[in-house]
Amino acid sequence: MNFNEFERTKPTQTYAALDGMINKYRQIVSEQTHNGQSLIMEGTDNARHYMAQQIVAELENVKSLFMAGA
Repeated sequence: MNFNEFERTKPTQTYAALDGMINKYRQIVSEQTHNGQSLIMEGTDNARHYMAQQIVAELENVKSLFMAGA
């Protein structure tokens, strides 16, 4: 498959789903911070915040692989 063929048939629904998941978990991270400061009060909040940060990082990696056509 050449690059132009990939660009023409790139699965746009998959890309939209990736973006949706990234935005969802970024929202969770942003809900737990204000002006760069953490608003975490309990251990469960900390775990949720940390997990959301990790998920965003992993999804960004998957998105970059997807965009590269790998």
